[in-house]
Amino acid sequence: MSFIDDWKEWSTAKKAISIIGVCCIGILIIAALGGGLSQDKNTAPANNNNNNNNNNTQTTQAKGVQVHIKYDGEWSGALGNGASTKTISGSGEKTLDVDNPEFTVSANAQKMDGGSGKLTIEILKDGKVLKEADTDSEYGVASIATTV
Repeated sequence: MSFIDDWKEWSTAKKAISIIGVCCIGILIIAALGGGLSQDKNTAPANNNNNNNNNNTQTTQAKGVQVHIKYDGEWSGALGNGASTKTISGSGEKTLDVDNPEFTVSANAQKMDGGSGKLTIEILKDGKVLKEADTDSEYGVASIATTV
């Protein structure tokens, strides 16, 4: 029996877990290569919408490195800080602190409910977006890695 025949018989959950596993391995490989194609940390974020130098609209600004995930349904994925990787999951919008970020931070998130809405994942440093990715696909995966 071939892998494709086996794949057709797997449950949706088993397929989702397999895809997440492959994405985690891919992120680790990207992190190991040092994120050579990532945005330089000295470059201003591409989607910085604060053009008026007035920061009075923000009462507090996050410090450190975080991963921010936005999706109306359930999601699951992985977060890597350069030294280790941990599984993450949730629903709706969530911001996660990255403990002890080293040179490269990587993350991915996959839709677990097959919804058609957009799932967005961002890596933030001191409240500014360093990198972001999104997906509109059912059970889609968004993956990112960048230097911090």
